[in-house]
Amino acid sequence: MSRAVYVDTSRTSINGKRKKSHCVYDGERIFQINKLTKLKSVDEVFIDTLFPEIYEEVLELLKRNIEVYLLKYTRILRKPRLENSMRKSDEVDAVILSKIPRYGFRLLTIQEMEKKAKLWPNKQV
Repeated sequence: MSRAVYVDTSRTSINGKRKKSHCVYDGERIFQINKLTKLKSVDEVFIDTLFPEIYEEVLELLKRNIEVYLLKYTRILRKPRLENSMRKSDEVDAVILSKIPRYGFRLLTIQEMEKKAKLWPNKQV
C-alpha cells in the first residue's frame, strides 16, 4: 500500500526565507516541514494550493517518482469546517484534505511543472 501525506502549503517571503512552514498530515500525526523535498518514504502527496514559490520543490518530487495531486477546488475545504464548527487553521485544513475523495484532486505531471517553472522562475536571493 502506498503512503500518502496531505499538505497545507504555504508561500515563501521575498528574500527566500519561509514565512511559515508547510503543515503535513500523514494519517496519524500532524507535523511541520520547511520544504516539500524533505518528505521521506512517501508515494503520494496531496496539496491544497500550488504557489509559484514551490514549483521547483514539486518538480523535484515528481522526478523522484512521487505522485503529486493538486486539489481541484479549494472551496471544498470550507464546507467540512462549517459543518463541524472548526476554526480555520493549517492543521485542520491538512486533516480535511485527507477526507476528500481522490477525484477531488488532479495529478500533476513533470511536463506541466517544467513549463510552470520556466514561466515563473524562482527568484530567491
